[in-house]
Amino acid sequence: MSATYLDPNQYQSSAMSDPDNRDPLKINKHLQLDFFNVIAEPDASAYSFEIFHKVSHQVYHYTKVFIYRLLTVLLGLPLMLCWGLIFGTYTFLMIWIAVPARQITRTYIGEMGVYVHAICDAVIGPIHRSMGQMFSNIRVSLSRENIHIGKQMDI
Repeated sequence: MSATYLDPNQYQSSAMSDPDNRDPLKINKHLQLDFFNVIAEPDASAYSFEIFHKVSHQVYHYTKVFIYRLLTVLLGLPLMLCWGLIFGTYTFLMIWIAVPARQITRTYIGEMGVYVHAICDAVIGPIHRSMGQMFSNIRVSLSRENIHIGKQMDI
């Protein structure tokens, strides 16, 4: 199985050439939180006053930017430390524990398959073949005649 890995230099160079593009892989394209994506007045009957609309736009924009930057400074850096620890630990566990354990398990299961196959061929196969031979001579015939049975069970 071949894996395609992302080249971090490719995205660093594109981020350097376009400093406004901070999402070169487009992983957050679902976050459309611009004013017009959140507050939309559908038609003229639902329009607010023009000045109110412009002021609302400015208040929304600057409040969103200010809160985002404040939370980034207060919580973003500690969260990045936590995420770095989590993903670093995950990477370590995958490389040094999970993948080697999976490989040894696959090898063990493959090896056990040889022995299970041999046991099936030596024991279970002959038993089933002999049972097949025993039951191969059973014949069933259907007739419309009533057969008188001496004792019947009442159910």
